[in-house]
Amino acid sequence: MEALFSSIVADLETVRSACEQAGLPAESGPGSTAWTLLGGAEEADRFRREALMLGALMRLRVARLVFQRSGPRHLVVFGGNNVGKSTVVNILAAASVAGTSPEGGHTRHAEAFSMSEGPLFAWNPYAFAHFRQVPPAALENADFDCYAVAPIASDVLPPDVVLWDSPDCDAVGSIRYLAAVVEAVAAADVVVYVTSVEKYAVADLVEWVFDLSDAGIPILECVNKTSRKDRSLLVQRQAEDVFPAVARRTGLRQPDIPVVALRYMTEGEEPDLWGEDHPEATDLRDAALSRLAERHEVEEARAALRSVRRRLDHVLEPARREHAVRATWRAAVRDAVAGFVRTYEAEYLSGESVIEPFKQLNATLLEMLNPDIPIMAGAIRGLRAVQRIPTRLLQAAARGFASLFNEADHADSKLAPELKAYAMAHRSLLASLFETIAAERRAYHHHPFWDRLSDEWDRRTVRLADDFSQATVLHMERTDAEIKAAAADVLRALQQRPNVLTLLKMARVSLDVSGLLVGFAIPGHGSVAHDLLQDVVIAPAMLGATGFAASSAVEGYVAQRRAEIIDKLRADAREMADTLYVQPLEQLGDAIMASIGALGIDQALLDRLPADLRRLADGVGA
Repeated sequence: MEALFSSIVADLETVRSACEQAGLPAESGPGSTAWTLLGGAEEADRFRREALMLGALMRLRVARLVFQRSGPRHLVVFGGNNVGKSTVVNILAAASVAGTSPEGGHTRHAEAFSMSEGPLFAWNPYAFAHFRQVPPAALENADFDCYAVAPIASDVLPPDVVLWDSPDCDAVGSIRYLAAVVEAVAAADVVVYVTSVEKYAVADLVEWVFDLSDAGIPILECVNKTSRKDRSLLVQRQAEDVFPAVARRTGLRQPDIPVVALRYMTEGEEPDLWGEDHPEATDLRDAALSRLAERHEVEEARAALRSVRRRLDHVLEPARREHAVRATWRAAVRDAVAGFVRTYEAEYLSGESVIEPFKQLNATLLEMLNPDIPIMAGAIRGLRAVQRIPTRLLQAAARGFASLFNEADHADSKLAPELKAYAMAHRSLLASLFETIAAERRAYHHHPFWDRLSDEWDRRTVRLADDFSQATVLHMERTDAEIKAAAADVLRALQQRPNVLTLLKMARVSLDVSGLLVGFAIPGHGSVAHDLLQDVVIAPAMLGATGFAASSAVEGYVAQRRAEIIDKLRADAREMADTLYVQPLEQLGDAIMASIGALGIDQALLDRLPADLRRLADGVGA
């Protein structure tokens, strides 16, 4: 059980550290990553509290189910700014042990007041794990991750009771010492919640009370700085209006908390607060000690574990959303790349009359057969022209523009067929990714990743267009070389068919009005052929045999060599798309996530932590 507990604590510490590294617990305003990711100020405040609370509850309360508890009991005074918490500490001790200030906000560190000289948490190696103990005199100027234990003497408290003065949880800048508040209340055997007529209805403070009660921490409410005539109304409104409203909003059970009211003091009366003329001080002290005596430690620890399990999903949600966003972007990139290949195949490797590479293969073969025909070179220039795609054609798709190619535009219409197919494939890819970004940003509570990616998108697509344009030049050079090699292979094979070669040598190209090749004409053979090798070599062989396998090896080789061209071009397109897009765009996603504060929590931890908590709960009966 201890090993399982230690693993859970370590995983929660990993989550806490990741959140801190990403800046989620930091104070932030509208437009910040934390604000956008968590859903506004209230949700950000709630997340900070819960992210700290889960680890503290495990280390300080659930630990009581794993280790043998010993040592003193802890009475922690808690509340908002300027409600008189330090004064209440003095009342409980019946001595001026805690410093006070009429302005409020005086206490910024957790400070314990103990009548025992021994360690406070000798039984628990995880208590105050993020804090450093310093001498009481050094506490005021110490970092916020420090606490002190001051020795006191008291005639009114049992010797095993430690009083804690905790920092404000709602003062300006209190986020800096929020962890100290959480650590102190998580260590409490009883929390004395100090409020006033000005603070009792503050939603954030009341949510704190609900959270502590949900975690199984016994609470005693102390109404301070409130006139006698307002006390009963305060208690009534709290029970009938304030608490029910928070219960509805949070879904937590409304706590039933005993209330003790203190006399409204005036300046200079503090030393009289625990005297004979102030019986409320004794009432408060007796009520606090009674709550200490009524504790059910095991059940309280089980309640803390149940609370941790209920709240875990909320704390892990940013990490899970991060994984979901990464998965969505990767899937969008992979789908867009697949669309790139499909577009290229549809535009260049298929056709009703002829596949474009076969037209180039035919033309190249005729050029080899008739090298002295001047018109041949001009006829095939448009088929295999190696040129840079105009950047404006590529960038037109970056923001999802509907039309990339305008046939009235001379520059567009003059693109070589393969180049045009690649440009259209690039446009399809960019449009697909832009639509994914736009769709994600339309979601009401979307991840800030998509906004940052949208900001970067135009700059990145310029780089993609440049890289793509250079890659297509190299690829078309390789395509041209591949088709020339295939034409040479076919020509060597056809040496065994002199009649076919003679027929092919008679072929002439058929051009359109712009001078581009549209087909081939053979004297005495009627209509224009779109694919000489198919019409003159392969088809006659198939017609002359019961099955193509029974035809000549020459015709079979020509058909196979043609098919190899298509397979090679298709494979090259996939390889080029993977190289140009997959890795760079996935790296772009990683860089964007890092720039907004990536949590980087492993999926294994996100799966393991809830399962381990369930195992622990089963083991301790929670």
